[in-house]
Amino acid sequence: MSDSRLHAANRAYRGRRLAPAFAAVALSLLLAACSTAPSPAEPGPAAASGLGRAQMSVVALVVEQGGNGDSYGAGVVYDTQGHIITVHHVIEDAARILVLLPGGYTLRANVVAIDPVYDFAILRAERFLPERMRPADLARELPRPGDTVWNLGNPFGTSRFGGDASVGRGVVSALHRTYLNEDTGRLYLDGIQHDAPTNPGNSGGGIFNDRGELLGLNALITTTRETPGDSGVAFALPSPVIRRVADALLRGEVITHGWLGAHRYKQATEMYPQGYGRLRAVFGPLAQGGPAMRAGVSAGDVILKVNGADVFGLHEILSLEDSLPPGRTVKLTINRAGREFDLDVQVGQRPWPVQ
Repeated sequence: MSDSRLHAANRAYRGRRLAPAFAAVALSLLLAACSTAPSPAEPGPAAASGLGRAQMSVVALVVEQGGNGDSYGAGVVYDTQGHIITVHHVIEDAARILVLLPGGYTLRANVVAIDPVYDFAILRAERFLPERMRPADLARELPRPGDTVWNLGNPFGTSRFGGDASVGRGVVSALHRTYLNEDTGRLYLDGIQHDAPTNPGNSGGGIFNDRGELLGLNALITTTRETPGDSGVAFALPSPVIRRVADALLRGEVITHGWLGAHRYKQATEMYPQGYGRLRAVFGPLAQGGPAMRAGVSAGDVILKVNGADVFGLHEILSLEDSLPPGRTVKLTINRAGREFDLDVQVGQRPWPVQ
């Protein structure tokens, strides 16, 4: 797709149209309001419906980035201890983070855990207001293509005009979309593709099913040069990945990411005598001194098997690679200019950011 690009919707939206002086004053006033005891909370949005519950689980984020203006994103309430999950690119390099709640209430939050390779972060709000926020119910099962999704977030920072998240509606377009951002080294596994309106500032917000269960966190959008915002192609980190990574980080664990040493992979089709073919992953440029280069791999080598098991296409190699424990040695069966042979590669830890 040479005429389009994937953006880390991950890129929090910057409200550049606000005069810098006004933005600074607005943020300082909101932060000052957080420092005083709130008056008794008024009733929050009705939570009887699935959408109502989802609305109380999504918060808007205002991120101050040290004199570079404010940026905007969203997050999802994870538990009653005030933990909020979001995507890492929203809060990267944050000096201060402000949480906006329905009804115009505000809280300050701090970053408590990150996994930048998965583009994932956990914040903790300084208080938990049960009248204004509730932990999201994470879906136990993946949706199916065609299922309805509700998209809640903070597109273009619109929640700063009232606090409530913006709501969009669409359908699940596809599952198991896996993407490696070769510029940053971030890896998005098993993404849920959907067409609900998604713009800069939706990053870190949630997509929900009709029961109000969290299906995923918005992380990526595809745009063309002519369409800087919503194109109907967005990707969300799926709830099984969210649950696994969030719980591990909250236990204090370090998430490891296996790496074979390629900056990126390409794809080729292996044709069979029966008249059909399968996609294969091909090593692209290799990291100087990385695992693949040390093992004798060359750019252009086609990956056929890992430890004797066939591997087809980018989704399979990226998912398998990430699951390999750093330090373990694996056997790669590769095809180089029509010749097949095995190489032993010692798995490394995926670097972030890319050097």
